[in-house]
Amino acid sequence: MRERIRSSLDVPAKATGIFKDYAVDLYFPANRMTRLERIRCAPVLLLIEYLVYKVDSITEGAKSIDLDVARNDDYGALHRYKRKFEKLLRRAHAYNSTVACQIECGEQYVRLENRVTSHRSAGHAEVMRLAELRPSDVRLLHGMIFALLNRTADDALVEALWPVEVLADIGNDLAHYERDVATGQFNTYAMFVNLYGRHAPERLRAEIAGYEKSFHSALERVPPHRRAELLSLCERRYRGSTSVIPEPIPQPAYLSPTHTHEADR
Repeated sequence: MRERIRSSLDVPAKATGIFKDYAVDLYFPANRMTRLERIRCAPVLLLIEYLVYKVDSITEGAKSIDLDVARNDDYGALHRYKRKFEKLLRRAHAYNSTVACQIECGEQYVRLENRVTSHRSAGHAEVMRLAELRPSDVRLLHGMIFALLNRTADDALVEALWPVEVLADIGNDLAHYERDVATGQFNTYAMFVNLYGRHAPERLRAEIAGYEKSFHSALERVPPHRRAELLSLCERRYRGSTSVIPEPIPQPAYLSPTHTHEADR
């Protein structure tokens, strides 16, 4: 009973934290939204992020079951929530092609993460695909902003923020590395430790450098008068959390990769 109460309180707390970190601190200023525009968008964005974490709680409870194979109650619940998302978004005038794309990406993430955790295996490509898909929930919020404000999506801005969202998510995994190993939560860095052993930090640094390069390249397609502002805004979102990579810790019970610890041979 106590665990159920704690779990029910975790969902709104996590949703509120994501809303602040991304909507309030990144998307609102990146789109130069007025105070009234922020007030208009905030309730719907927060509600949708809450529903996203409800889905996350479903898949967490079913991580030992491959939902693509076992058509159980959790599988049905995922589809009911997807329909609820779309119905709510349309009613709130918060639906557009950008939002539709991120809903599909979110479903891809849920299925891939479930497959990795239920099979207890993943290679490098799967790990990085998960890292790139996982920010779909916050990208959904960004797409909703354009719909709620009746604006055409700013493709140059969306493209520039894509690697920033991946970097911020990797930074979050670095901050929660030890906790995630202890609880068996999917963690990008922990998977790198499984794959590459003591060489995991340098392999992850190379990935981080690649996403930073992609960000700077995409920033060149943003209007020149906005670049310095966006550079400062985005670097605040990820730079501090990705600058230090912790040393690998023993994680014998963590998810087993499909590859051997080739770097430790």
